Amino acid sequence: MRALGIETSCDETAVAVVEADAAGLRLIRQRLATRPEESTALGGIVPELTVRQHLELLPKLTRETLEAGGNLNAVGATAGPGLAPALLVGLAFGKSLAWARQSSFHAINHLEGHIFSPFVSRGKWPEYPHLALIASGGHTLLVDAPDSSRRKVVGSTRDDAAGEAFDKLARMVGLGYPGGPEIEREAAQGEVGKIHLPRPMKGSEEGDFSFSGLKNAARLLLEKQPEMARPGALRSYFCAEAQAAIAECLADRCRLALKRTQRKVLTVSGGVSGNRVVARALEEAARSEGATLLSPASGWNTDNAGMIAAVTARRHLDGADSDWGTDADPRWSVASDQNGA
Repeated sequence: MRALGIETSCDETAVAVVEADAAGLRLIRQRLATRPEESTALGGIVPELTVRQHLELLPKLTRETLEAGGNLNAVGATAGPGLAPALLVGLAFGKSLAWARQSSFHAINHLEGHIFSPFVSRGKWPEYPHLALIASGGHTLLVDAPDSSRRKVVGSTRDDAAGEAFDKLARMVGLGYPGGPEIEREAAQGEVGKIHLPRPMKGSEEGDFSFSGLKNAARLLLEKQPEMARPGALRSYFCAEAQAAIAECLADRCRLALKRTQRKVLTVSGGVSGNRVVARALEEAARSEGATLLSPASGWNTDNAGMIAAVTARRHLDGADSDWGTDADPRWSVASDQNGA
């Protein structure tokens, strides 16, 4: 069967088609567009401009994706979590396309797509049980997945997401958007330990993340030493320390969750998973608890439509009913119930 996925939860406009059966799947074609230079100039994402981008590009990208040919058995679109106006564009477009193509329609949780991505990016369906870390600009959480029908959030951020922390720290020292890659490039010239930034929640018996204390400490440090915000060694030291702080916090929380759940597979997805320092810290955390780390293949760690198409295909193969009446839900939980259990 073939499934088409639409992703418009934030600033990426993406459409993909996958071919799937009970044994696995493969990506047939994907089209993605974003305008990072616009977000950089404006200091972040502007919802009104993002919606305009989706309205402008979604029909074009869909036509290009469907040039691969073949019938569509199912269409899926991200229904949440995300920016409400952006979600509504993709959801309405997906329902219209499914109706026109006489396909089933499925409303997909964006975070479930991320949980699928380390597996489906390699052509296979998710394996259970596993512990999943999602770390992106909008989300940082740990999800325990004992089987295909149950998911429990065992840790989440109390304030900023890890990717958002990267963005804000980068902006403080005059770097561009998105901040993660900018900080990683600058940090390569620096050295950890030349300055000190805190590691919030590290060592705590509570399972959550927090990055606001790191951000506040960085702001106070820059007020005392404003030269850190200018090109040079001090800025590189700042970026190296900030990156290490985020990586250590993520790894520490994963180590605690692995210890408590006794899972032997840790997956990571979301844009932050592409950071090499973060990846090394997570590998070490998994190894220390006798677990292995599974990351998405190249191109699947950030928001993409391939993961949405994959979840759509799985729904269709499982005989799940179409979700024609589903509305956008900007706060849609990935837990198997809405109370985190």
